[in-house]
Formats: sequence, C-alpha cells, structure tokens
Amino acid sequence: MTSLADDDDCIDMDQLILLVKKNCYIKNCKSNKKRCESSISSLITRTLSQSDCIKLGHGIEKYLIDFVTHYRKDIKNIKEKNIKGKKEKDHLYVDDEKKYIYYAELKANLNLDTEKSKSTYKKCLEIVLELQEKYSDYIIKWCLVGLRYTDITKIEKHILKKYNAIKPNVFGINDYFNMLGINFNFTDDTYKILLNNIADEMFD
Repeated sequence: MTSLADDDDCIDMDQLILLVKKNCYIKNCKSNKKRCESSISSLITRTLSQSDCIKLGHGIEKYLIDFVTHYRKDIKNIKEKNIKGKKEKDHLYVDDEKKYIYYAELKANLNLDTEKSKSTYKKCLEIVLELQEKYSDYIIKWCLVGLRYTDITKIEKHILKKYNAIKPNVFGINDYFNMLGINFNFTDDTYKILLNNIADEMFD
C-alpha cells in the first residue's frame, strides 16, 4: 500500500487506482484512432497528432500562396499581417490589370457542427462586403476551399448542405485554381502525393 501522507487515516494510492478501475465511464471509454474521412488528415499516410494536423493546415495554406504567386506572376499577394480584432483572410490577391480581387478561406475539414459552419460562411460574407467597400473599382472573386477535396463534386451532400447560403462559392482545390485562372488540376492520387510530401517535409 502506497500512502499519500503520514496520517493513518489517509487516502492511499491503491484505493485511488481501484476507484479508477471501478468507474463505469472510464472502463467503457475507448480510444478512437479512426481518421475523420472529411478531414485532410485522412489523406496523410503518417500518424499525426492533433497539433500536427493544425500545423499541416497552416503549412498547406502557406504552400498554396507560393504555388499561386509562382504560376500567376501577374497577381500580387496582398494578405495583411494579422491585426487583433480584425478578421483574418487566408488568401488575398489582386490582379490590377483585370481589376480582380481574389479572396479565399481554406478549411482542412468542412464537416463542422452547425454553429461553426454558420460562423465560417458568415465570416466569408462579411469579408466580401468589406472588400467590396475597400476595392469598389474591382470585381471580388471569392470562395471557401475544402482542402480535403480535389473538386466540388467530391464533397458529400450532407456537408455541402451546411453551406447552402454560399453553396456556389464552396470549392475543392481544383475549382480554386480554375477561379484563379491557373491551368492545372490534381487527380486524387497526385494531390495525395503532394500532401504527404508536405507532411513528411514538415514532420521528419
């Protein structure tokens, strides 16, 4: 018996562990290691922690900025530094010649609960209004990109339904490239290869 104090009547460690073993909730709790199929992490071969998944989302977001500005040298990245109290925009570009502003929110998983999905599309709509005021001489082209999917046809109907208010602007990665005028499409296989390459580079 391992005592936790010097008193004879003290609680001992054996009793504490016995209570752990008897607790119904603890006994019936199982670890769920299955990856969520609607999350981008389901495409990654290596094991990722929750923290890694968040970092991976940021890594892909930043990689895509390099991709876009490399293959569309005529547009400029105008994403501002984060300002406290101001809504952050994931991607923001300007094409001064065509007078286009390109704005995108990127999500590693679109399968959010009702409140989170609603706050996501409301954020998009609020930012679009803000951009329309700020760039009144420009056409605003925008989207919410589900990074898990190569194109919109792959997004499950029950997930799309959560974004009915902005459905025409919910895209997969290839739809995003199309909006930007980049003549390139991933297959499911080539997209998975790229994502795993990013994950390996980040976490090896």
